[in-house]
Amino acid sequence: MADAAAPSLGTHYRRYVTGNVLVLVAGFISFPVLTRLLDNRQYGIFGYFDTWLLLLAAILKLGGQHAIIRFYPHGKDAATQGRFVTSFVLSPFRYSVLLWLVAAIGYGAIAPHLDGEVRAVGWCMVLMLLPTTWSSYVNALILAEERSSLTVRLSVIQRWLELVAIVGSVWLVQRSALGAYAGRLAVGIGMALWLAHWIWRTHAPQRAETDRGLWLAGLAYSTPLIINEVFGVLHGLLDRVMLAFVLRDFAPVGVFAIGAGLAATLGSVLNGALAMAFTQVSVRQYELAGAAAVVETKRALLGVLIHATVLISVGLACAGGDFLLLLSGPDKAASAPVFAWVAIGYVVYGLLDIIGSGLLLHKRSKTMLGLNLGAAAINLGLNALLIPRLGVHGAVAATLVSYTALALGQVALCPRELRAAPPLRPAVTALVLGLLLATAAQATDLLGMRAPLARLMVMGGLALGLYVAPALLLDPSLRRNALTQWRQWRTAHATSG
Repeated sequence: MADAAAPSLGTHYRRYVTGNVLVLVAGFISFPVLTRLLDNRQYGIFGYFDTWLLLLAAILKLGGQHAIIRFYPHGKDAATQGRFVTSFVLSPFRYSVLLWLVAAIGYGAIAPHLDGEVRAVGWCMVLMLLPTTWSSYVNALILAEERSSLTVRLSVIQRWLELVAIVGSVWLVQRSALGAYAGRLAVGIGMALWLAHWIWRTHAPQRAETDRGLWLAGLAYSTPLIINEVFGVLHGLLDRVMLAFVLRDFAPVGVFAIGAGLAATLGSVLNGALAMAFTQVSVRQYELAGAAAVVETKRALLGVLIHATVLISVGLACAGGDFLLLLSGPDKAASAPVFAWVAIGYVVYGLLDIIGSGLLLHKRSKTMLGLNLGAAAINLGLNALLIPRLGVHGAVAATLVSYTALALGQVALCPRELRAAPPLRPAVTALVLGLLLATAAQATDLLGMRAPLARLMVMGGLALGLYVAPALLLDPSLRRNALTQWRQWRTAHATSG
């Protein structure tokens, strides 16, 4: 795509936000349906092999998605772009196929030792690896060409097709992890075939000889990022593998996967857009105005974020389990504390991540890799130590401690010129009001309500009366920010109207 035809940053952002919302809606539909149709063991099998899919796909991709985005030849002629597509998409995929064959042979050696149903789901996962890897290559090319409209359409279409295929398969054909994975596999193959058609139609006439030097340069760039991605997957999902390995039972995996999966979804909603927006602004400010401008922005953001972190954390501690029960049903009650604690961990990590941001502005990617390796090692060690003693709760503790270690490491190693903490007055106000809200919720037992929806409504009322309203009265900076956002929204609404 020619640079002149590229949409603006604002256009990209609006498209991605819209797409994320539609994808999340599909997730909030599929979650309660699957948790009601699959028991803990079946959900555990599904989550276990999902972990292996993400881990093996990270290896099979050879970091191609990172190299494609970083090395894409913007503004070059058709011949150069043809060499790029051949060197970074078509040729590397052949190496991915060879790695996939190795993975398939390896699983073939292990499969006879598994029971029939688990073995079948594993083969679906192995088959899913190839379309997942191919789709990653082509989607990265689409992203590099700034076709954000197509990127969003593909992600939304795939997620809703998965919703229909997985729920339909589990509901109408087989209520098992095998039925769910078969539905996902069908959609994955279909999307990969469409992407193959797309790349043939749009790039086949430009194909050229592989530029091995260029590809090796891309591989050298992406290799640290492959390691980082692998250990990022391990850090986030190792608990499921360890639960299955230590306890020799998929039911505890299901208990953990249901709670932690919903927590991860909530974390992506709360932290994802914020991290993306702050990264874009901080990079621009650092390059154009220096570290002082970034620190000023961090402090202003942290003055608001400390309130959101405390309020949401208290809400999760007092009524987070009710939110999971509302979505998944009372038979998944064992997952409620998993969701509440892991979600609190993600929310607090979002705050500490902003406080400790700065390493990547100094291009210290190896330091970040070291922190991720350390956090994964802590997660592995604590899981091995705590799961035999505490079961699922040991995995929860390992997750919280490892994410805390990662966040505190970022804060400790943040370059001195980029360090910033939440302003004192908003921080003290947030902590006092949070303590007041938690005390009121515990003292009243949420008015004795037992239905999850009723408890959530009472908690919402207490939060508005005991936290939101007093915070706006006591914190001038929060009040100014709220009024500014309200005026901007009204102006934009009036203009669009």
